[in-house]
Amino acid sequence: MDLELRHLRTLCLLADTGSVTKAAAALATSQPALTTQLQRIEREVGGRLFHRGRAGVEPTELGEFVLVRARSVLLSMDDLLHDVSARGASPATLRVGGVGPLTVELSARLPEVFPHAPVHVRTEYSPKLVTDLVRAGHLDLGTAIDYVDRDLSTDGPLSWAMLAVEPLHVALPSAHPAAGAPVVELADLRGALWALTPPDGTGWPECFYLACQHAGFTPEVPFRLHDRAEIRELVAGGRAVAPCRPDFDGGEGVVVRRLEGEPIQLRHLLVWRRDGVVQQAADSIARLAREILGAPRSYEGAGAAPGSAAG
Repeated sequence: MDLELRHLRTLCLLADTGSVTKAAAALATSQPALTTQLQRIEREVGGRLFHRGRAGVEPTELGEFVLVRARSVLLSMDDLLHDVSARGASPATLRVGGVGPLTVELSARLPEVFPHAPVHVRTEYSPKLVTDLVRAGHLDLGTAIDYVDRDLSTDGPLSWAMLAVEPLHVALPSAHPAAGAPVVELADLRGALWALTPPDGTGWPECFYLACQHAGFTPEVPFRLHDRAEIRELVAGGRAVAPCRPDFDGGEGVVVRRLEGEPIQLRHLLVWRRDGVVQQAADSIARLAREILGAPRSYEGAGAAPGSAAG
């Protein structure tokens, strides 16, 4: 007879209950059948494993030796089965956070990858906060943006995927002298008053000031506003110009123009922990995110590559 896992479990159950009668009941078998099985196991290992008496059963010295190793084997097997099961299973809840509309749109498509996992969503202003929440394990997946051309491949426990690169535009009052051109030189806006959003912890507005410096001027920034609608109102009223995303709401009184040479670029990023539930499905999730952004296929498989402007 070859020893099997069920035999090891029987030995451990006998030791834990201290009784052949109780062990037989737990195994839904008869006492004689269990006694016969124990005798076969003892013949296989070459010695008695339990002392039998009126008070029950107690392990012999050989029995103690076998039980220590049996428990170790069973624990290792339980860990193996748990890991294999968890590898292909959906998380109980998928916690997603990020900046901008991509977060919400991506969350609606995550059931394509995790069909049985409820998705909980939160949005934040700061991409750095999103990254910190993922690093701390409070989020399973984050969408972020960055302006700084830095290497993200060695960022502690985090993994990154670059989704798309997007140049910042400028929102101008429709009566502005530069509004008639499809492309605007940043240097031509040296005398303008600017409206900026607050710092986001990932390089904004430092990258804006650096671009202006390269264009030969220091911008005057009397307006620092978080709300996109308030910035649009300032621009429409002719009181300011503002760096913005290409999809910034133009409309009456506002035009959105490209900046010559694309001096300020942001990159859309996906972030997760390498030891987290997203790791195995990261490529599929990144593909969904790129579809939502309309990113070119050249970003497929891109690793780390460049958080928030006025729009």
